[in-house]
Amino acid sequence: EVASHKKKSGHKREQLRSELLGEGAQVIVGTGKGDILRVDGKIESVKGGKKTQWSLYCLDRIQTDNFFSKQEMNAISSWVNFLPNDKNEWEINRSMYRFNKNVHGLYEEFKNNPIKLVKYFCGVSLVDFLVTLDSRNNTWTETTMSEFSEKILKSIKNVYTTKGGKLVISGGKKNTILFEMEIRKGNGSHKRVLFHSHIHRIIDCLK
Repeated sequence: EVASHKKKSGHKREQLRSELLGEGAQVIVGTGKGDILRVDGKIESVKGGKKTQWSLYCLDRIQTDNFFSKQEMNAISSWVNFLPNDKNEWEINRSMYRFNKNVHGLYEEFKNNPIKLVKYFCGVSLVDFLVTLDSRNNTWTETTMSEFSEKILKSIKNVYTTKGGKLVISGGKKNTILFEMEIRKGNGSHKRVLFHSHIHRIIDCLK
């Protein structure tokens, strides 16, 4: 129900943005990075609410995109494949998979270059603009993806891991969590890589 509500809210936000752009702007149907096709041919990704899911990718998708080096991809694969393919095995033996020790290899690969993860999972090369609706004051902000990359890079202060196996990228004025990278478990999205944020923190970095 929560996921359904968020999805409907996202669709309403995209429709509102399309109407604000005027005649000719189109909402892009589907689950890709682009949400709006503008009259000038530019593509926008529209975000709002409190939390945003940038990506939810299976390992095959990440490998096929050929974005990461062989060594980086090995670290990602090792981290994901710590979990069993069989959901039932994970359900029965959850205690065995509480602490993903393979996250340390992931950390070593990206601790000095976390922006590469941000660029990939946020689809920097796939859309032209990130458009955010700040629910705190109901204001829209349009940012080019190159500017998004530059400002996020300057905002990042730390990269660390959690016992459960998350990779966390923190920063901003208060050095709070900007991005979290974790493995979804169980029904529906077992062994998929989730990359998400509190969108207000990202908006504050883009100001």
